[in-house]
Amino acid sequence: MNALLAVFGFGLPELLLVALILAGFAFWIWMIVDCITLEPDPTNKIAWLLVILLVGVIGAPLYFFVRKLPRGSQSTPPAFRH
Repeated sequence: MNALLAVFGFGLPELLLVALILAGFAFWIWMIVDCITLEPDPTNKIAWLLVILLVGVIGAPLYFFVRKLPRGSQSTPPAFRH
């Protein structure tokens, strides 16, 4: 661990923070893609995209809990359902 600190100038807390930021960014992108591909109504799609993009760190989790979770198994495109 001291080698990381010496070479890169940061340790475990900084690595955890970077991992958390990257996970949050990946989740944000996932919710944007989910909204674009699976939201059936164009008006709702635009409204939710604006929420996800403009509300900040609350927009993606809000979409996840309000729209994605209630859809459940319906979130898979029909071609992939068995």
